[in-house]
Amino acid sequence: MNKNEKQVIYINLDDSGKLTKKEDICVYSGMVFLTKREKDKFITQYRKIVNEIKCNYCHFQKDDCLNKCPEIKNTNIKPSDKRRIMNYIKKYFIVSLVIRNNMIYDYIMESKASKGRYIDFTLRVLIKGIIEELIKLGKVDPYKPLKVIINIDQQTTKSNGYYNLHDGLIEELLHGISNYNYLKKFKPILFSELELEISYQDSGKSYVVQGADLLAGTVRRKCIDSLNENKSMNEELSFVDFKVFFP
Repeated sequence: MNKNEKQVIYINLDDSGKLTKKEDICVYSGMVFLTKREKDKFITQYRKIVNEIKCNYCHFQKDDCLNKCPEIKNTNIKPSDKRRIMNYIKKYFIVSLVIRNNMIYDYIMESKASKGRYIDFTLRVLIKGIIEELIKLGKVDPYKPLKVIINIDQQTTKSNGYYNLHDGLIEELLHGISNYNYLKKFKPILFSELELEISYQDSGKSYVVQGADLLAGTVRRKCIDSLNENKSMNEELSFVDFKVFFP
């Protein structure tokens, strides 16, 4: 990082799977950028790739094009195109949160509110862990002001919900917070000013969220395969730079 460049972290996340006993795995994944220049570079190249393949996903012929291209998502992309985009995404710092639903206490699954609070908790742990890792790598100075911008697919909020994620993160990073189950107090990790911005974005208009969607789907697929084949999830996700597993 340039010594005159303001500390900023862009964390871009999307989910795959839901917190329910009907599914084995729930995943949040995405890319992390440390400068606006890095974020803009990602968007420029991601848009270029999408523009080169998007006509393959439209039912109109090119001569009849209405310029209303369908969003390319993890659920509809062809394997060859997915590999191409994933090879590009892997050039960046990528992160994942994996929740093993069958191991979650039943009382957490009893209501949308309790599930939402649990997801908030796991996301706080993920985001705190990302920042701790960046501090350890020497890419963030905990004694200098930091701005954290979190971009999440707005559709995710409709299904899982978030319950005061912003204030919970402030408490977690600057003051320390209690453990979800055992009320244990942890030390803060930042010792200066923190500016936190959470943006719930329309994935159809956000290339960073589209990239996170593709990554989350890939991670979840690998986790499910590891369960079916009795393999180590951690090893299957060796391409992920930072990951946490719950519970």
